[in-house]
Amino acid sequence: MAILSFAPAYIVPLFGTLLGIYAITRIFTPEQYGHYALIVSLMAMCQSGLFSWLDLGAKRYFERTLKDGTLPVLCATVYIGLTVSSILLVLTCLTGFGLVTVDPTLEGLIWVGAAVTIAKEASMLSKALELATLSRLRYTLMECGESLIGLASGLAFCWYWGAGPVGMFYGMLIGAGLVVVFDVRHIMRRLRGGRLDLRLQREIVGFGAPVALAFFFEYVIASADRLLVQAYLGADALGIYAVSYSIAERAVTAVFLALSIGSYPLVVRAFERGGAHAARKQVLENGELLVAIAIPALGGFCIASNHVAAVLVGPAFADRAAALMPPIAVAVFLAGLRAHYFSHVQHLTNRTWRLLIALVPAAALNMVLNVVLLPRIGLMGGVWASVFAYVVALAVSVWQARHEFGLPFPVWEAMKASAATAVMYLVLYILDFPPKLLGLLGLVVVGMVIYGGLVLVFDIGRVRQKLLPVVTRVRVGA
Repeated sequence: MAILSFAPAYIVPLFGTLLGIYAITRIFTPEQYGHYALIVSLMAMCQSGLFSWLDLGAKRYFERTLKDGTLPVLCATVYIGLTVSSILLVLTCLTGFGLVTVDPTLEGLIWVGAAVTIAKEASMLSKALELATLSRLRYTLMECGESLIGLASGLAFCWYWGAGPVGMFYGMLIGAGLVVVFDVRHIMRRLRGGRLDLRLQREIVGFGAPVALAFFFEYVIASADRLLVQAYLGADALGIYAVSYSIAERAVTAVFLALSIGSYPLVVRAFERGGAHAARKQVLENGELLVAIAIPALGGFCIASNHVAAVLVGPAFADRAAALMPPIAVAVFLAGLRAHYFSHVQHLTNRTWRLLIALVPAAALNMVLNVVLLPRIGLMGGVWASVFAYVVALAVSVWQARHEFGLPFPVWEAMKASAATAVMYLVLYILDFPPKLLGLLGLVVVGMVIYGGLVLVFDIGRVRQKLLPVVTRVRVGA
């Protein structure tokens, strides 16, 4: 159950994000939110393509370099990589503006977004190194502090000074910058005695570059539809779509990230210390907990989508967002299962280029389906394009995981979790809570009680077995 100790590092920012959506959908018009979402999507694609290999490499090679006594070399190497990637981002922006004419307002937002991307990657490196050491307190403080301070600062810029979308990016810049300042002493200590190691750099690039490219294609699946919605349906429609996607993605992905924050380092540690057999055992244990929590989270969100939209989203967004969120949640669930479980095989075996076998066809399919469906059925076309693309990516990743590593999957636990979720869904549907704040709270509480009881009765995910030693220690301590 050590995996769950990292959960606050994602759950607290999740609530901060939902609070932010509640506020800015009442401050921004759909068009303003569309511009904001467009820049966020571009930032995500730049981060994935240019920077993600750095924090991935730091987490993957931390354990090895720590044992070898070369951790300062790893840190120096990744920070030099951060500098080079930052220069490439600036050159990319300059080249893009030289080739394409962009509205001055969007151009200003893009430059601020580039600065935020660099600052957030610097903070991400600090957090990645804390995570690799399994330093729960510092990691949680850094993750929660960046999110909450950034949100509060951004809302202050928007609400009190009327800054518009750029205000939220100023807030992000402040939040990420404060994390770097908070960690500066640790950064200098880690770098002491370090130097650029070209051999290690090539190894990190060999591991991380395919992952970065894979992340880029993942963001093509997740974000290219936003660019096409902007092109086909306009900024207003993009604002509705982006709000729906943000809420569903945060709610469902919260489970995957809250667990994978701690589970991935445990899998890497098991692999480095005990080989493939130990890694499979750890992955299966992680998977049992994952299905026990992720499947009911998906079911609960789908039944609560009307309530979530009514409570969290501004009146200009709510009705259309409620219809879009359930299928978006399904797409996000499929993406999370692939990224946070089955794709770990390529990370462990260092054959990260094989991630592209699943993602390139899925990204191409997503683009084609968006072009075909958006003009014909509107926003729902973008949603179904994502669902079909993630089905393809997951199917390929499952096949790879079984054939390349013999990755186990807790099928029986997943079936029990699905059956319990169906019971919970049916009861909540019959009770028909009103779509208001109290109705949403009642739905959540009743759903948790129903599913939690079934978890204990049928020991779904072997949660009862895992909780028993914890309860015993508490009783002995008392």
